[in-house]
Amino acid sequence: MKNVKNFNSLKVFEYLKSLKSKGIYLYMEEGILKYKAKNNALSKEILNDIKSNKEDITKFLMLAKDNYVDLSSLQLAYMAGQSKTQVLNKVNAHYYIEYSKENIDVSKLENALNILIRENDALRMIILSSGHGLIIDEMPRYRIQTYNLVNGTDRLSTRENLSRKRYFYDSWPMFTIVVGKSDKFEDIFHFSFDCSILDAWCAGKMVNNLFKIYSGQKPKQTEYTYKDYTYDLKGYKEKNKKIIQKAEQYWENRILAISDSPELKYNKSFNELQTTTFSRQEFSFEKGVVKALEKYSKLHKVTLTSIVMTIYMMILSNISSRKNISINITVFGKLPLNKNVDEILGEFTNNGLIEYKDENDDFVEVVKSTQKQIFKLLEFRAYDGVNILNKAKISSLGKQRYFPIVMTCMIGENYNSVINGFKEEYSLSQTPQVALDHHVRIIDGTMKITFDYIEELFNKNQIQELIYAYKEKIDSISKGNMGGSKDNE
Repeated sequence: MKNVKNFNSLKVFEYLKSLKSKGIYLYMEEGILKYKAKNNALSKEILNDIKSNKEDITKFLMLAKDNYVDLSSLQLAYMAGQSKTQVLNKVNAHYYIEYSKENIDVSKLENALNILIRENDALRMIILSSGHGLIIDEMPRYRIQTYNLVNGTDRLSTRENLSRKRYFYDSWPMFTIVVGKSDKFEDIFHFSFDCSILDAWCAGKMVNNLFKIYSGQKPKQTEYTYKDYTYDLKGYKEKNKKIIQKAEQYWENRILAISDSPELKYNKSFNELQTTTFSRQEFSFEKGVVKALEKYSKLHKVTLTSIVMTIYMMILSNISSRKNISINITVFGKLPLNKNVDEILGEFTNNGLIEYKDENDDFVEVVKSTQKQIFKLLEFRAYDGVNILNKAKISSLGKQRYFPIVMTCMIGENYNSVINGFKEEYSLSQTPQVALDHHVRIIDGTMKITFDYIEELFNKNQIQELIYAYKEKIDSISKGNMGGSKDNE
């Protein structure tokens, strides 16, 4: 680290990390820089190097002690889910999305991105392997890499690399942006990120704000930060212990009898997996179908989310050897702790279990049961959903259970496929401990359903059949054929 110019906090962090790997640990005690070192680890050369950079190291350590944040239970679960002791552990929690646009000005885009990094501390967070987050105040400028987009192979090669990129803890950044430049085609914007720093909702907000800044607009700013939120969340849970205890009791009782995950036809057992390759299949329902679903929703006084979630669970039940099932659903867990909380980026996802029982022939009544469970999750959304899954893992019979079938329903917002000239073209998610991840979004008034699945576990035809069954159920509802019996098609 000798003679380093343009010194910044990240370089100090990396220097301290390199010392730690050699058995040298620097720390502050009563305002004085001190060290601990293994025998013969601290050479005269290293000691002189530390002395010459003492001022920068001291400054960093003093600031760092106020910039540590607690990771959420889900962020820790993402970390634990990659350990050797877990099943389905060969991927990180990751999302990839791709946009096209004519003649992207990379310099302009890079400036916009660095404004976002400066204004959003979650984008400057390092996920530490110790199980904490560290916000870095001063980051080097992020440089957007480019490549020559000559043909589709170039694009697919970049997509393949970035859509499966693994980010390592104790390093920054945990996101990557690459632009393919072309004289023949539209340029391509590739965005990869680790879900430990951004949830799906916040990633959408980040991209939206990035494209706004690129186009000369100014997104709403706030001094409230992700770090502030994590501190406020502690206080909120302390003040609302009764709600947390009530949720704890609710789930303690409910977990005793909750159904297992769907028992699907996998190509091999989870323990036999040597590789994990996620792929995506999707389908979009046209606007007219969505309007018919919304009409049905209002007529029966149930939410569209409850309808869609029930349909998915019915289909899973039909193809499962176990008819009463539970699936893992994700919910937006950001709590209204500040008037500007909607403006901050970060990872706020919570999750829980929703159960379907193949016992009632009245479709609307089944939907109402689903809705009741969703409302309960929202009522107790301050309660960590990871606790629910941990409780559910051990059944009353003592066997270990997994819930690798996940659903994320983002129907509450109407997304635009084109944002300031950037058109969404492709996306893919992967998550440890997940075999099949189903997403639902409203885009330009249409309803897009996607299935991210592990190729080694499912045949492509299995997912296509699932989509076909989905279409049949949705079409039946939109045509008014499912007001009563769920089998009336």
